[in-house]
Amino acid sequence: MSRPRTFDEDTLLDAAVELFWVHGYKGASLTHLSAETGVTNGSLYQAYGSKWALFLAAYRRYCATRVAVVVGAFTEERDGIERTVNAYFDAIVDDCLAHPDRRGCLMLNTISELGTDADITRISAGTVDAMEAAVAGALVRVTPPAADPAMITASAAHVVALSQALIQLSRMGRAPEDLRRIGGQAAASTQRLLQIA
Repeated sequence: MSRPRTFDEDTLLDAAVELFWVHGYKGASLTHLSAETGVTNGSLYQAYGSKWALFLAAYRRYCATRVAVVVGAFTEERDGIERTVNAYFDAIVDDCLAHPDRRGCLMLNTISELGTDADITRISAGTVDAMEAAVAGALVRVTPPAADPAMITASAAHVVALSQALIQLSRMGRAPEDLRRIGGQAAASTQRLLQIA
């Protein structure tokens, strides 16, 4: 029977997210995480079994927070498709600006580093599905009743894909006003498309 954990798991996973986000999986050291949190290497291995298992726990936590950012962008009801989608893009840009080191997105970084791994693929795909569902739900609320549901679903996927591109552009140093302009143009295009549909 394993001993109970003597550390706060939420605090540890938050620190692990930061470590992996900044250094990547291969560049991150559990010794560094131990130094940052005061949790010994032995306790980390006892709790998670391996660096990989700890990474997956941290990655799931990060991905859940990304879905929460998307959902949070739609908590305030807005009038019309363009304003709704633009609010989402603004939330994404604001989130990028909250990290001045331009670290990008841990999910995108991880897909680039470890994307062929089955666990990473499954977690990442589930995260994107949840993001698209949140955007589609917001679009349904502001789209004319006669709109084609398949077009709404496709538009939500397009909006999420563009938000990932905005994150990458931010990481490359693109000015926030450029990112907002790109998002604004996409929001206007989405409105035109769904109003026609």
